[in-house]
Amino acid sequence: MACASSMIAIDALVVLVALPTIQRSLDASSTGLQWIISAYLLSFAGMSVIGGRIGDILGHERTFRLGTLLFVVASIAAGLAQSEAWLIAARAAQGAGAAALRPASQVLIFKEFGRRDRGQAMGISSSISTLFYGAAPLIGGLLTTAFSWRAIFFINPPIGIVAVVLARLLLTDEPPRRERVDWASAPLLIGGLVCLVLALMQARYWGWSSATVISLLAAGATLMTLLVVRERRIAHPLIHFELFAHKEFAVGAAVISTVRFAFVGFAVFGVIWLQDVVGMSPFEAGVAVLPLTLPTVVFAPLGGRLCDRLGPRVPLGIGMGLCVGAMLSAAGALHRQDYGWLVTSYCVMGIGMGLCVSPAWITALGSTSLRMRGYAAGVIQTGREMSAALGLAVMGAIVAHLQSSRLRQILQQDGRLPADGFDRIERSIGKAVAAARHGSPLPTGIPADLLPGLKGAVTTAVSAAFYVGAAVLFTAAVAVAFLPGKSEFAESSRKSDDPV
Repeated sequence: MACASSMIAIDALVVLVALPTIQRSLDASSTGLQWIISAYLLSFAGMSVIGGRIGDILGHERTFRLGTLLFVVASIAAGLAQSEAWLIAARAAQGAGAAALRPASQVLIFKEFGRRDRGQAMGISSSISTLFYGAAPLIGGLLTTAFSWRAIFFINPPIGIVAVVLARLLLTDEPPRRERVDWASAPLLIGGLVCLVLALMQARYWGWSSATVISLLAAGATLMTLLVVRERRIAHPLIHFELFAHKEFAVGAAVISTVRFAFVGFAVFGVIWLQDVVGMSPFEAGVAVLPLTLPTVVFAPLGGRLCDRLGPRVPLGIGMGLCVGAMLSAAGALHRQDYGWLVTSYCVMGIGMGLCVSPAWITALGSTSLRMRGYAAGVIQTGREMSAALGLAVMGAIVAHLQSSRLRQILQQDGRLPADGFDRIERSIGKAVAAARHGSPLPTGIPADLLPGLKGAVTTAVSAAFYVGAAVLFTAAVAVAFLPGKSEFAESSRKSDDPV
């Protein structure tokens, strides 16, 4: 399970640093480059619920192997791509494979380990995924520089084949269930999620008020409404809404989604701040953000062990408290404009995430019956990916609005720079800061005495986004207090493990 999850973690970010090389090699357009990223994420998010449901019916062992094989074949196709469209299609197929194997892997870990060991096992798997997720940009940069951009896709087949062989040797297939899949609802689900996620992902580039974003949001809302109406009228629905009536499932899913919401914004806009205010290079900023992920590798197994011994409420409460505190302290410390003040918050956030993630999965899956567990894992995975897109969109909108407003105010008051050069100046803040850091002339004619004000505008905007992330985390942290204690949770988990 850890082998397969590491492939997904690597492919989430490994492509980023190779995009310029891919563009030159395939003569890809700027829009095409966005779709090379988006095709994977949209396919993964849109099909996770279906992948989980297929696992419940065909058997999680069989679905895991099929999903892993699809991911391997799609990776080979991506590595052999000769055109922009070919690569985008292969990335979409990778997302479909991930949507099948990821929910199945979570359920199999839950199934193969007893209640005393599940948390630790889930924590080890999460720590390995987090390690590869954090190291993916570095892996991509090294492979692209040393070999070719195609090498970033050819690292998946050996890992995937090992995972399939081990699964075949160690796991016993369940007989398929004689249940129907509501395939007619699949276009509504996939179409609705793709419209919503795409709008959220691209809103910060296209603008929240743009016709495209509004149309996508409206189409997504319409399709999802039609899906809800249909699912409530049929005997074997694709979406089982009764799942959300379980308090443990709702809280566990909320923790996973809100942590993802905050983490993505914390990482992305932290990197932007490090470049535009501190003056780091992209590579330096990528290395500087590693303290946000590396502590999770160490503390995820600990969070799992605490869940095994004390129940989920203790590690979730401590972990969510640390995450909220980290976001608040980072937002308050940015005005010092020194990485040394931010790195502590990164470490605390990483520790908090490590303590949270495994107990949250255990809490959510432990409240569901065996026949619904794959579907539950797919629902959580979909919510997780949508929260990532939502976090990037919401926090990005805050940063863009506040930064632009403050910069325009500064430039209008100063009057030395032309109004039509605003966009160029905004894009050049990082270059100007880096130039000042190394004693070089500032680009684009930016006066040196304006630099503190420009850095202050970026800091104010990013700080506000971090406060929003802390507020979102706090809502889930409060919900943790309503979870049952150790004995009550153990009893509910025991009942859910009984065949139904």
